[in-house]
Amino acid sequence: MNVESWITVEETPALAAEAMAVIDARLGRLTDAERDAFWASIRKAYNTPYNDPAKPAQPKPAEPAPGTAPAAVEIRLPEVDPSIDLPAAALAAAALTAEVLTAEMRAA
Repeated sequence: MNVESWITVEETPALAAEAMAVIDARLGRLTDAERDAFWASIRKAYNTPYNDPAKPAQPKPAEPAPGTAPAAVEIRLPEVDPSIDLPAAALAAAALTAEVLTAEMRAA
């Protein structure tokens, strides 16, 4: 990755040491172990790649054969009990979620 910088490669170690000295002075209230932990977290953060690692390829879903239509899906909503003070949409969503989970468990 190309990065434009006003800092030359030769200046980097001296500037890094100066920056660490200034930060260490500010961290003077911490114990040695806390300071070490601080710097370890900084090193870890800067040594972590910016891009997420490549995820494994997911299998592609099977395409239906040409000329065939996908199966229809029927959604049955439960009767809404007016004595319950929940919106009908929430009740329907809960029932649908349960139905989908049940179907997935049967398929597994």
